[in-house]
Amino acid sequence: MQRGADNRGTYEYNLILRTDLYTAKHTQWYYFQVQNMQEEVEYRFTIINLMKPTSLYNMGMKPLMYSTKDAELCQVGWRRVGNQIKYYRNNYGNDKHQYYSLTWTFEFPHVADTCYFAHCYPYTYSDLQDYLMDVANDPAKSKFCKVRVLCRSLAGNMVYVLTVTSPSECPEVAAAKKAVILTARVHPGETNSSWMMKGFLDCLLGNSVDAKLLRDTFLFKIVPMLNPDGVIVGNYRCSLSGQDLNRKYRSFLKETYPPVWYTRKLIKR
Repeated sequence: MQRGADNRGTYEYNLILRTDLYTAKHTQWYYFQVQNMQEEVEYRFTIINLMKPTSLYNMGMKPLMYSTKDAELCQVGWRRVGNQIKYYRNNYGNDKHQYYSLTWTFEFPHVADTCYFAHCYPYTYSDLQDYLMDVANDPAKSKFCKVRVLCRSLAGNMVYVLTVTSPSECPEVAAAKKAVILTARVHPGETNSSWMMKGFLDCLLGNSVDAKLLRDTFLFKIVPMLNPDGVIVGNYRCSLSGQDLNRKYRSFLKETYPPVWYTRKLIKR
């Protein structure tokens, strides 16, 4: 199947997701734009090449939608929407792949709007860079949080590592601290992990008594986005190697899986 949108009627569209690059699978993440809509008309969208046999969409989950006009006029951001939501096995499969469909209907709130649908709340590589720049430029946080580059990805993107701990003038005290290592976003389509990491960093870099105690007690090494290439190209699970990095921690192929190789080296220190 080729990625694209097939108009099945005036207000009905079949959508085909691109597989992860250099694979023939992992169709789960979607994030697409809609324009030129009419107001108070029911549209139907159906993604027809999903591969998981079960889904939370059959248990009450809904697609996310962002309206540019709602954001400008009402300060409303991403929200769960849709009616007649169903996830089911379809007839588009073959001997190698069985496909499933996700379908929903929606009436757009405005004409001449630009809207987006997504599987989960987006968190991009640019979002991460903006966040880290704010931390690095904050005179208070930058005293106990250092932002560095752990390595470069296959595509040459920076994989960041944060070192968070209270500064100490005594080398013995600093050396005695136990290390806590956290990573996120090894699977690019799991954007919720980036939001959880952001919440953790907001807490750890905050002014609370608990945050100060954690920084005084431990040395934190944090890799907030292990797979920036996958995030940038819109993959769901893999890096540009076409492999799931979460399954490559035993690999010694430094040039093929640099984020995993350097993270493992970080853990061994």
